[in-house]
Amino acid sequence: ISSAKRHIKMASNVSLSGQVVRSTGIFENSGPIPPKAEQATTYTIVWTVDNTSSSLSNAEVRSSLPPNVKWLNKVSPLTEDIKYNSVDGNIVWNVGNVGTYTLNNTRRRQVAFQVSIIPNITQIGQTPVLVNPATLVAQDDFTNQSLNSNLNSLNIRFSTDSAFKDGDDRVIR
Repeated sequence: ISSAKRHIKMASNVSLSGQVVRSTGIFENSGPIPPKAEQATTYTIVWTVDNTSSSLSNAEVRSSLPPNVKWLNKVSPLTEDIKYNSVDGNIVWNVGNVGTYTLNNTRRRQVAFQVSIIPNITQIGQTPVLVNPATLVAQDDFTNQSLNSNLNSLNIRFSTDSAFKDGDDRVIR
């Protein structure tokens, strides 16, 4: 008779998601829709961190804004530690600790911030980027593994907003 013992540690599954909104959300947005070249239009960006089975620590999200996108210094909730560097355009959200089983409940971590874009004439007919790709890095407290999640760039297509109509995501003259 023999026996074997094996300990398997499974890392948590963390995800970073994002959306762009105009008519919903915490901030009042302004400017023409569809956006017009050389006129300012504001958008609200919402980042969400969801997690599964293990608590996380030292979670941090990093991204940046393109040159013609402006940080408007409006963040919600105010308790979130998010910083913008106007010199290099970098955004760092120090998420910190993330609890377990947060998917679609009040324990998920979320932050909203407002940006403004002034599209230039060369962007007519295009869908400009508002926020460059973002990366979440966190430490799994059970496995001690470093976890990450990537989010593609977010552009002016705010299709998750009920006010969105086809064509609202292309710069016009």
